[in-house]
Amino acid sequence: MKCPNCGAMNSENQRYCGNCGKALPLTTSIGPRESGMSGVLQNRELEPGEKVLWQGKPVFGPFILSGFGGIIPGLMFFLFSLFWTTTAWGAGAPTEFLLIGSLFMLIGLFILLGGPIIQWLRFKNTEYIITDQRIITQTGAFGLDTRYIDIEWIREVYVVVSIIDRMFGTGSVMVSTSSGFIGGAPNTSSLRPSLASLRDPYTIQKVIRDASRKVKHSQQ
Repeated sequence: MKCPNCGAMNSENQRYCGNCGKALPLTTSIGPRESGMSGVLQNRELEPGEKVLWQGKPVFGPFILSGFGGIIPGLMFFLFSLFWTTTAWGAGAPTEFLLIGSLFMLIGLFILLGGPIIQWLRFKNTEYIITDQRIITQTGAFGLDTRYIDIEWIREVYVVVSIIDRMFGTGSVMVSTSSGFIGGAPNTSSLRPSLASLRDPYTIQKVIRDASRKVKHSQQ
């Protein structure tokens, strides 16, 4: 970066000119952006001078299918309710029994299809950003849930590949952080789901690991 005061060249991470000591203009370095990214999260959440290393969205197919976790209990509940309702109707049961059976059938359908519908609503709002300082994730079906994980607190980075991920060649990146309790309680390790249904999870795992090593090295 060129100093507007004296013309000396400085690195992008410098806040003040190394030659004249004047404050340098605040800029944000932009990393690679995957297709489908709105850029709203980046423009809203990044600090001045924060460098984006990677940003992207989950892959649509495995992200939606991951919501089918209730398919077996939902299907069993729906079929049982359907059997109960048709049996009651065939036996000439009162209308109230048929209405109750229909209600239970709707509950079974919600258990069966509610997860994928929620995932479909969340997909539009789901974005991930990895910077040189933190991981930023945003998701939400009706509102927005934005979370941050500081790079300096990351202990381990994991790649989890589910059965659905195997079908699509995707995976999820999870990080283990060291978090303490107020009052001096011992530290505990917590595994936080971070980036789900990624096209190239091992590359993104490496991006986070390299950023973590760089931060820890600068603190020594």
